[in-house]
Amino acid sequence: MEHATLPPDPPAQQGQPGVAGSMLPNLRKLAPQVLVAGVLPVVGYALLRPHMSSDALALATVMVFPIGEIIFERVQQGRLEPIGIIALIGITVGLVGALVFHGDATLLKVRESLVTGLFGVICLLSLAASRPAMFYLGRAFATGGDAAKMAEFDQIWDLPGVPGRFRLVTLTWGAGLLGEAVVRTALALSVPTQRFLVMSQILNWMVIGGLLWFTTVYSRAGERQVTEALAGITEDLQ
Repeated sequence: MEHATLPPDPPAQQGQPGVAGSMLPNLRKLAPQVLVAGVLPVVGYALLRPHMSSDALALATVMVFPIGEIIFERVQQGRLEPIGIIALIGITVGLVGALVFHGDATLLKVRESLVTGLFGVICLLSLAASRPAMFYLGRAFATGGDAAKMAEFDQIWDLPGVPGRFRLVTLTWGAGLLGEAVVRTALALSVPTQRFLVMSQILNWMVIGGLLWFTTVYSRAGERQVTEALAGITEDLQ
């Protein structure tokens, strides 16, 4: 009896890392980013503010930490990561705003909220597109811009249940980031700057950490379902 042609294995079964592991930023890599872009600006502001004439000047000065981290990543990786690009846009918006509004620190405080809130809106709007935003962001992390890897990653979309999972992940990130931006903006307008820096970093990393945890757990559960489904098809065809 001839065997029917079997469906191709998904990328995760061809010796490649699973989607959940490859499409997210490495937690070991995120730890230094938390320190440099999250902790050091808070400490730097607390030390510098008594010697600076305004909040805006002190906040602009401590931007040297996230900017330095972005430059280091650019030199080390040879390209800007998506998170680095988002952070750089936010820093630029904040610094330009401080200049335009004659030293007003408001935009420097809400700069990350503007960018994360905008990305949250993009995620929600992309649900109406053929493929949602988190598919493309996941592809960027998983492939590093390599054309062959991108083509392989695109094949994932045709696996059972994958479109629905990417849409749910995109919906979750969109709602989470938009909600975080609203709360952070409210804090920026209502609490002193030093307290805001501490509270906003705690809020930011709690939200990002929760979203990363959800995406990892949910994606890995989906990968197991795909593997089991393909195994069942293989058995039926043999």
